[in-house]
Amino acid sequence: MSDTIYDTLKNALEKEIISHDLADKPIGITCKALSAREAIGTPDHDDYPIIKGKEVMVEADFLNAKGQSFTDEFETRSYRVKDLLSIEVSGDLSSNRERASFIAGLNAVYRHLGLVDKTIHCKDKEPVLCAKTLPDIISKDSKVLLVGHQPRFLEILASHCQVRAVDLDKDNIGKKIFNITIESQKNTQDAIKWCTMIFATGSTIVNNTISNFIDADKPAVFYGVTICAPAKILNLTIFCEYGH
Repeated sequence: MSDTIYDTLKNALEKEIISHDLADKPIGITCKALSAREAIGTPDHDDYPIIKGKEVMVEADFLNAKGQSFTDEFETRSYRVKDLLSIEVSGDLSSNRERASFIAGLNAVYRHLGLVDKTIHCKDKEPVLCAKTLPDIISKDSKVLLVGHQPRFLEILASHCQVRAVDLDKDNIGKKIFNITIESQKNTQDAIKWCTMIFATGSTIVNNTISNFIDADKPAVFYGVTICAPAKILNLTIFCEYGH
């Protein structure tokens, strides 16, 4: 991910911290990983990455306002608000662990300030209900690149329009799911050229791949709670019908 994107996020957070006089107050942000049940409840399907143990949901709590982010790496620790600005989230020394804490914290602070909502993941039957709304925003003649294996989204898209899907999980790559072969991230640029629309997981802001899709000359929609505050700051289109 380019430094510019995270510089923009940090600058926006710093502006809010200063304008609301939060910098020197002893207010902590606690980041921790949720269990699958805490994060997504008891959905009807067990093929979600978080249930399979491929991802975790990191939750930050700031004055009872909660912000979340999906990641494959996490830490359990507390930050002061201004310490979020010193997290190394770009460059060679950063990791998904630090980015997950920063993004969850950013979402929590923005939620507390009333700048965003839907920073908490949907649960139980809501992921299915969310997926069923996709035909309302995606036409049948679209060629969609689905970034990240969200099984309910793939299920609906595969029956609605042309779709290619790329994923980072090696266990998914090469498998046919809903008659769509899951492709490696190595095919991302070819799939971007092929598609008319990118539909990407918001966790690309955590796993350091979002620049591929922001910089692509194709319409892009980012889904899920992870991207909530970053989407507002970066002026990205977001899809999250049942977030809380």
